[in-house]
Amino acid sequence: MSDFRDLARDPKHRRNFEKLLFLAAKRGDADLVAERLSWGIDPNCASAKGRTPLIANARGHSPSAATVQALLAAGADPSLIDESGLTALDYARRKLMRLQARPRRPQRKSPSLDENDQLRLSPQEQAEFDEMRREVGRDNIEYRRMWWKERLRAARRVFNDPEQVEKIVELLEAAGGQR
Repeated sequence: MSDFRDLARDPKHRRNFEKLLFLAAKRGDADLVAERLSWGIDPNCASAKGRTPLIANARGHSPSAATVQALLAAGADPSLIDESGLTALDYARRKLMRLQARPRRPQRKSPSLDENDQLRLSPQEQAEFDEMRREVGRDNIEYRRMWWKERLRAARRVFNDPEQVEKIVELLEAAGGQR
């Protein structure tokens, strides 16, 4: 095998790569979803319970319209159902109803972000980062850059944003996710 993209399509390894796509979709990480889809992973892969990455995103704590767009652009089928007989659109509508039934609270910002939305590490995290820097060496700048980017992305994540869920419902309705 020449590279990991071949592994992603190899039946012996395909399921592990599908899990990576599923987890990125569940987290609402559009960049990782797009990257993993570029590896040739099937956007309609399903878990043992029949949940596709679209369903995982709609059910997850960080639903993302950008993630849904990436999946749809890659050929994800919004009409697929899970073992409960529900589509991603069904889950998104249910979540939107729950979110709209609650009083709207202002979004809380992560304590890991400063006033300019830049990452501010706690003393423990700074010590971990310094240790990692010593372990990987000064020459491995790319690894440290990726670590920092992932940590910043996690700090900026918004949970169950009603605006994102509304956009997801619109996207799935437009894509024909209705039954």
